[in-house]
Amino acid sequence: MSHYKMSVLEETGYVVLDSYGGVVDPSEWLSLEYVDWKSSGDTRFAPIASAQGEIGCNAFWHSDPPRDDKDGIWIDSQVAKAPTLVQRVKEVDARVGRCRIIELQPNSYADALYNSHLDDNNRRNPDGEGWVIRQFMQLTDNPGSFMILREDIDDPSTETRIALPAGAQLVVDSERMWHSVWHVGDEPRYCLINSFESGPALEKWIFERNPVAKVESHPLDAGFLIEMEAEAQARRAARTAHYGYDPSRVYSEM
Repeated sequence: MSHYKMSVLEETGYVVLDSYGGVVDPSEWLSLEYVDWKSSGDTRFAPIASAQGEIGCNAFWHSDPPRDDKDGIWIDSQVAKAPTLVQRVKEVDARVGRCRIIELQPNSYADALYNSHLDDNNRRNPDGEGWVIRQFMQLTDNPGSFMILREDIDDPSTETRIALPAGAQLVVDSERMWHSVWHVGDEPRYCLINSFESGPALEKWIFERNPVAKVESHPLDAGFLIEMEAEAQARRAARTAHYGYDPSRVYSEM
């Protein structure tokens, strides 16, 4: 299968962009209708665009007719509550599929590693069209929380930890990079997540925001890392034994 892929993601599978700046009224995400949908921990999602314009989180290939994760239909009731967020998505000027807010409750580093996964972004993606990636816009100010990316979930040396203050923006090939968030705090974390088609329009938007393809991981105590890695891998092994296979190696529909 051949798809258009962006060269900016070749080296590391991700880029960190300039902060989006500006102020977004928290009511734009707090007033949305959420669905109790679990992905990478204790989460809920508020879809703003979906396969059929409904309040739902199913992958687009579950729709009737099934289709690829592009050309999401805006949900009028949600769009009316979040005009600034919708404008931020539309200004990218690339084909968008799923657009939604994630609400993540506080967790541990081991929880994040346990829940790390790959996304199934490109099922039914026609040959010759752009590879679907994920873009993350951090809404709440959580500088002590981190996006955890790994090229190989079993190899801690491939890990990058990226802090998540309000305004942080990342573009990730989430079908290549294992990803999850370690959220430290007492309140939920909120983030806008979009599926975009790779192509000149998305590349232009990325390069206008000074992409950095390799950042230094936030430092953590070596003993803590070893302890949390062991806990996470033990939990992953127990889950594999329970199911008879490793469910995290089946692409996530989220």
